[in-house]
Amino acid sequence: MAVAAVLAAVSGDLAALSVAATATTWALSARGDWLGPLLIGICGLNAWMLWQVLRGPALPRAVGLPRSVVWLRRLLYAGVAGDLVLWELAEELSGTVEYVTSLVVWAATMILLVRVVSGVSASFRAIALALGLIGALTPALLFSFDGSGLQVISLLGLASFGWMVMILVAQRRDGRWSGATINIGRIALIAPLAFPVLSLVFQSESPLFDGPGLVVGALGVFSTVWLARTAHELARPAGTSAVESATRPAPVAGRGSRLSVAVALVLPLVVVGAEEGARFSFTGTDVGCRERVRSYADTRPEDRRWSFLCLARNDVYTGTPMFPEDLPDQRALAYGEELCAVPAVEERQVLLRRLGGSAGTAELGDALEFLCPGVVARQRADQAREQAERERELAAWKAEMNARCADPWPKLRARRQGTAAYLLFEGGGYAVFDDRDSTEGAGGDIFKAIDDGFIDAAGSSAAITTYGENEPMCLTVKAFGAAPPLRLQGWDRVVEVGVVSRSGRLVVPPYPEGGDSGAIAPLPNLAVSGPGRYRMRVYARAFEWDEDDPDAPVEEHLIVVYPGRSAKKIVHRP
Repeated sequence: MAVAAVLAAVSGDLAALSVAATATTWALSARGDWLGPLLIGICGLNAWMLWQVLRGPALPRAVGLPRSVVWLRRLLYAGVAGDLVLWELAEELSGTVEYVTSLVVWAATMILLVRVVSGVSASFRAIALALGLIGALTPALLFSFDGSGLQVISLLGLASFGWMVMILVAQRRDGRWSGATINIGRIALIAPLAFPVLSLVFQSESPLFDGPGLVVGALGVFSTVWLARTAHELARPAGTSAVESATRPAPVAGRGSRLSVAVALVLPLVVVGAEEGARFSFTGTDVGCRERVRSYADTRPEDRRWSFLCLARNDVYTGTPMFPEDLPDQRALAYGEELCAVPAVEERQVLLRRLGGSAGTAELGDALEFLCPGVVARQRADQAREQAERERELAAWKAEMNARCADPWPKLRARRQGTAAYLLFEGGGYAVFDDRDSTEGAGGDIFKAIDDGFIDAAGSSAAITTYGENEPMCLTVKAFGAAPPLRLQGWDRVVEVGVVSRSGRLVVPPYPEGGDSGAIAPLPNLAVSGPGRYRMRVYARAFEWDEDDPDAPVEEHLIVVYPGRSAKKIVHRP
């Protein structure tokens, strides 16, 4: 826009401003939503504002203008320059400097404008000046109150509205200002009132952009144009109407004057520089945002970035957000794009930690799906294939281990029976118990079993020790309706105890529900007669380690269960 301003000033073709404004935002219209056309419209409005400001008075300047008129024009142009760049420059120095400077310039402008207008009475001028000064000082009063009297201060804010109405009436009576200038002033007067209406219009749009704020901010150019045209048309001789001035030939601006205007506009822009302090936003931090996030397929394109921010910031399920709370939306989105560009899941986690974030693989994938769905879909497919391969390997390992175990009593059929490899954890040992009995203290203790050397039974469970640990053993269970033969031959230990089943279940824990140990294949419920008392006979023996088959089990247990009321412990073979 700065380059376009220089070209327009040097060449005399001010249409270049409009072309530049449209070209810089044309790509945004390809988004398919309201933001692109809205910004193009705003840039066109800004181009029209710059044309109104830079074109200068389109009429001959009066000779010997009163000093009050000369100074009023200077102050009006200072106000225009402030709206464009100067107030931004002052704010860089200090917010207080910017506020005080703009307040002094505006107060002086109001005083001189009330004095310069003609066709109104002294009381009219006094009332207008009083309203203007009250309205100008009202913002300062808001900072000095703690809440009391706030309604009175809000009413005082209407004084600025009344001052503007009176000045427009005075301009119309004066005759030096054109109807276009007065109409632009009317638009500037009512533009702020459009915010409630615009809020209704844009309430269903994407939460990432403040549509009403953009439009109301853009309508502020009418105030700048009104100041510029008021200054331009003050160059008319006093008592000359707009129609009379229009019939006079307009002066031809020299090349040097145009270049001076352009330089005066561009140099402050160079001093101010780029707006490095971006207007950061923090979206998706509310607790309930997850409830509004839909699947990727059901999410509108304009809402997908917001969905990513919600999942990246909300910590309802994870305890900590994916990114730090003080990271603005713009950087979170940029980090998300960086993470999308990383092909491997492990490398993505490394990058996330380097960026100061943390998240599980599934959680990160759910969030990034809204930024790069294709990448996440491919990685999920790879993960699914890897998971399927791991499951196949685990199933093959289970089948191989179970195949190494056989029923030690194959000819003695029980009402329920089963054989499986049982994976032992650190320290070894296992239990047979009623998994639906929640009675406190109703179970055998593995430490008591260790003290006993083999088994401890109490209530609805029994704890059994083993020779080995961190390795599989073979386990066979058989449930009979009556006591089977004892058959001690070939076993190192045989002990019989009493247990009770309150729910009608006696089971061996499966793997992996039992933690890091359990039966690799499903084994049946041993309480064949339902709730009641049972006798449990446990057989155990160890094998020599086979160096030709190092993975072969070196321990085997047989558990025999049948109904019986006795709770006595009988050691058949210690």
